[in-house]
Amino acid sequence: MLHTPRTIIRAWNRYDDDRCRYWPEYHDPLEVIWNLQRPQVPFSGSWLTDMIGSRRHWAVDSRSGDLMGRISLRDIDNANKQARLGITFSASYVGRGLGTEAMKGFLDSYFTDLGFDTMVLDVAAPNERAVRSYRSLSFEYVESDWRNAYNSITESVIDAPSIRHLKSHFRIEQHTVWVEFFEMRLTHDMWRQYRALHPREMD
Repeated sequence: MLHTPRTIIRAWNRYDDDRCRYWPEYHDPLEVIWNLQRPQVPFSGSWLTDMIGSRRHWAVDSRSGDLMGRISLRDIDNANKQARLGITFSASYVGRGLGTEAMKGFLDSYFTDLGFDTMVLDVAAPNERAVRSYRSLSFEYVESDWRNAYNSITESVIDAPSIRHLKSHFRIEQHTVWVEFFEMRLTHDMWRQYRALHPREMD
């Protein structure tokens, strides 16, 4: 169990599956594209044999015991000491810096107690809040890929005045909308440098 000033991070349990079903819906018109399926990458060598499970999950609670979010690891690669991050927060708790705060506590444990050397993630480029949070934690941009939005978003949505500044992250080909996703990475050395610059941040 990990503690930050406003959060408690603990192992996910079967009761949490039921509790998160009652989280309210988001009202962001782009929310439907945040979790578009990642392109399949061909694996070779011993990578597959080093997988220790498809996912591991942790709950993020408030100090009063409310389930606010979930942190997960997937694509766990023991040989390279790397895993892929997933994080979801209830709409009731976004925009308060709670996800960033929880990640700070989790990253300390990820690179020490769990023994990983690198964390990777993929994030929808139009998800400004998430991208800003990851960059503030020293994640670096690696590359982009483009994902088919299928019927989840239309051209008229991305033409809305409030979203036009994000238009470079969309492509329209034969009436099909494609969304840019950033691949990002954080290494243990990068995290140590961050913590050296922010020694009192989690006090």
